[in-house]
Amino acid sequence: MKQLQSMVVLLIVASCCWGQQLQPQTQVQQRQTAPSPQGATQNSAQTVQPPSFLPLSPKHAEYIQRVLLHWQNHTEKIDHYRSDFERWQFDTVYGPRNTFKTYSTGKVRFADPDKGLFRVEKVLTFQPATAQTKATYKEVPGTHGENWVCDGTNIFEYDYLNQRLIQQVLPEALQGKNIINGPLPFLFGCNAQDIMNRFWVRAITPQNVQGEIWLEAFPKTAYDASNYQKVHIIINNKDFLPKGMVIFDRSYLKGKNHSRTVFNFKDREINFATTLEKLNPFYRNFYEPELPSGWKKVVNAAPTAQSTRQANTPNGPPR
Repeated sequence: MKQLQSMVVLLIVASCCWGQQLQPQTQVQQRQTAPSPQGATQNSAQTVQPPSFLPLSPKHAEYIQRVLLHWQNHTEKIDHYRSDFERWQFDTVYGPRNTFKTYSTGKVRFADPDKGLFRVEKVLTFQPATAQTKATYKEVPGTHGENWVCDGTNIFEYDYLNQRLIQQVLPEALQGKNIINGPLPFLFGCNAQDIMNRFWVRAITPQNVQGEIWLEAFPKTAYDASNYQKVHIIINNKDFLPKGMVIFDRSYLKGKNHSRTVFNFKDREINFATTLEKLNPFYRNFYEPELPSGWKKVVNAAPTAQSTRQANTPNGPPR
């Protein structure tokens, strides 16, 4: 479930953050420049060490606030989204040290407020050089990428290795727009207050880059920090949607450990569905998939409130 959860928090749990109400702007700036213990330990009993770039200058903090508010205002009217993606996975421990381990392509689909699809369609895996061949990438028989569907109350995951269709029932707190409680509210929309409550954010746009805004976000909570060290988000100025995202592994260390996952989102489309189009396969993709022949279906009940609290603490079980 950890691999599934990582994808969920990136591409579905993160997607339903539109329409939330902002608190006063002064509170937003206060949390950014001098986060309170409550803001730094949300859903956790353990304080996370703030990044070294804090405190931001008043000018920089005001710029971040304007970017997040504009992002929110621009995306809160989006109710349909689709995109193709490329993904590069770097793994210093189990992959090559100087390049990526896998390259994948696939599709992302989203319908407001809580339906989504993430499907890896092709995976190329690094093949080291031999005495007869050069290093290359190729499709390895039996290798399958993630493939799951969220219908708002369940997540259906294809487990190709064990030929199982896994139905994970979502707890009520993560259904509908409450799914914003997931760790990464970045991909399809933005709620400025939610992001500022849970992340320390700064702008890192290179001087020679035009038409993009680059943000770097460090988690404030121990739960978020247990999943990743930081996230880079590259926003396209035209549609104000992320065109790229880099999720840095907890063990990432520049020059020593390059473990991270890089996404490029292309052919992005929003609000393309008309009433007639709602009958097409785009919507049918968001409902329970058919059980492949010879496969077994497994239904996992929604986590209880007690297990959820345990998982959100430093001493709780891994998720």
